Order: sequence, then structure tokens, then C-alpha cells
Amino acid sequence: MAGVKNKDKGKEHKQKNRGRIAGLLRKSGLKATKGRVEVLTLFLEAGRPLAQMQIMDLLGMKLDRASVYRTLSAFTDAGIIHMAYVDGRHRVYELPDKCGAQSCHPHFSCRGCGMTACLEDFHVHYRGTLGKGFVAERQKVLIEGLCPDCKKT
Repeated sequence: MAGVKNKDKGKEHKQKNRGRIAGLLRKSGLKATKGRVEVLTLFLEAGRPLAQMQIMDLLGMKLDRASVYRTLSAFTDAGIIHMAYVDGRHRVYELPDKCGAQSCHPHFSCRGCGMTACLEDFHVHYRGTLGKGFVAERQKVLIEGLCPDCKKT
């Protein structure tokens, strides 16, 4: 019976995600194409920031690089996702539901495997002024190191 209950919970979760996806796309004025739905589903199910290459790996051969790039650009422009951080040409995106207008929770990036994690319980606050003439508009913090899996090796 436990297997049946777990299947039912899985179906409920997928139905809830479908409704959320449809609402996000409709609100943003974007069409619900198969590719957009699949990419947005990844973000909802991953629960963590994702880079373009990670999305492509998770999707397999369902979408090409250009389609994923265009989808991420459209989602960013529409406010469905935002860039958690940029490291050189490496961009990592996430749903903006855990961030405020002026600050975003810190992120951890593994130098070994490239995994990115949200550090929602880790808070960084700056005090005072930034210096003569500087005006803070948004705070983003990235902590780099090794994840537990990479630390073992």
C-alpha cells in the first residue's frame, strides 16, 4: 500500500507543478511550449540553482543549446527566473521565490563538480556605507569550496 500512496503523492505533486507552470507562463505572457514547460519543471523539481549545461544534461537530447539559452533568456526577461550569480561566462539561474528585491540568499558553488546550492539559513549583512560615491542596489554572495561528495575524494 505504501507504493500506491507514494505514486498518488507523485501524481499530486506533478499536477501542482503543472498548475504552477501554467500560471507562471500565462502571467508572464509566454506561450507554454514543450521546451519551456520542461525547463521550468526542472527548476521546480531541482529546488536549487541550475546552469545551462546542467539543464541540458538533465533534459538529455530534448532541447538543443540554443533553445535552452533562448528559454533561459525569455524566463529571465519575464522574471520567472533570475541569475543567482555569474562567474566569468558561467551563469547560474534559479526561481526568485527565495530572494527579496534588494538581496538574495547566499549560494555555495562546488569547485569540484560545479554543483550550486542555496544557503537559505546563512545570512550576510553589510553595515555602514560602501565608500564614497558607491550605491548598493542588490546584494549577492557566493561562497566557493567543495561539496560533501567532492570533499571525500
